[in-house]
Amino acid sequence: MADESLVTLQRAWQMSTRQAHLPAVEQRLQAAAGLALTRPARTALLHLSEGGPLHVSDLAAAAGVDVSTMSRTLRQLGASGFIAREPGEDLRAVRISITPPGHDAGARLWAAGQQILSDVLCGWSEADRDALSRLLMRFADDFASYLRQSSKQSGCTGAER
Repeated sequence: MADESLVTLQRAWQMSTRQAHLPAVEQRLQAAAGLALTRPARTALLHLSEGGPLHVSDLAAAAGVDVSTMSRTLRQLGASGFIAREPGEDLRAVRISITPPGHDAGARLWAAGQQILSDVLCGWSEADRDALSRLLMRFADDFASYLRQSSKQSGCTGAER
């Protein structure tokens, strides 16, 4: 029989992921940020605001889209003045950097996301929000470690905390 806590966690993860991608959430996020951007465009801006410049392929992987889709997305972001292209390490590579208007747009996206979380968690105590934040960050870090592992490896990847 499956560990009941894992069953509950899987259900909560699937439900939260599904709900986060609903059109109603997209609309609220766009309205709160004052930006009509696609999910790949938002993902690109947020990644660049955290630590660009990045290659097109890195942004595509982060957004879960192919390079051609990300290239089209970046053309739109460039036309809006949110990103700039710069030469990469070799002549074929291009690195994408965020511009000052892009930083502003990224800050508005972060604030909009935090407002949605604030609304969702308004009935939670500060201690509960802190615990959720700490545990979700731990989960995100451990999941990233798991994804970096070889598919041949198995077993616990997270640090015993």
